[in-house]
Amino acid sequence: MKKSLLFGFTLFLIQVVAFGQTTATDFTLTDCAGNSHHLFADLDAGKVIVISFVMPCASCIAPSVSAYDVVQNYAISNPGRVIFYLSDDNGTTSCSSLNTWASQNGMPNATIVSTTALTMSQYNGNGVGMPKIVVLGGNSHTVYYNENDGDNSHNLDAAILQALGATGIGEGKNAVINLNVFPSPVKNSATITYSLNQSKEVSIELFNVLGEKVKTIASEKQTAGKHTTQIDFETFSNGLYFIKLNASTASKIVKFSVAH
Repeated sequence: MKKSLLFGFTLFLIQVVAFGQTTATDFTLTDCAGNSHHLFADLDAGKVIVISFVMPCASCIAPSVSAYDVVQNYAISNPGRVIFYLSDDNGTTSCSSLNTWASQNGMPNATIVSTTALTMSQYNGNGVGMPKIVVLGGNSHTVYYNENDGDNSHNLDAAILQALGATGIGEGKNAVINLNVFPSPVKNSATITYSLNQSKEVSIELFNVLGEKVKTIASEKQTAGKHTTQIDFETFSNGLYFIKLNASTASKIVKFSVAH
């Protein structure tokens, strides 16, 4: 209980003391692909919005890609719930330039935005380091994360989980303990280890970076305790993959890479 209170208070301090803003600024806009978005409607529907504001600039690349990768981890556990926006800082960069920049830097699934309806200044962003990354969620339209000049992946992930929890869509990770894939990167084979806190119906599935299931590893009732499973990756292409372990209503996901 004390740990939960401390975690919540820490996020509160980040929002209020450092940035002075706890509520998102609503927008209605059309993204660079021609799709319409209404922020508050999306938040009310249970979506979590992660926005990386860029110029774009060279120093924006690594933090934006890191934030993008964190969001992709939720493509399997919470499909369509956590959305990554790549937005020009003040809405003046062309969509063509932003699309090229996102493609060149490995963010193919980003929602690209360049409009004055969404700018960095809405989140205390004038004169700050780039990129600015924010997390918005819940029907209270809360700002769960607001970071200048880079990102902290651990804190960003925690903020997304808290935002999902506010909509009742959390991952339920505590029922599955210490899910690991070794080694990573995987060359030809890998060992999956995990522990269950009680006997449960378990399914273990493998997904690619696009969220497509490529293999079912297990689907059976398993006893409490530690479990180990070997997987052959000799025929798999190089790239990022995700192991998703479902145990009744709980789930946990681990990202790893294959490099032959």
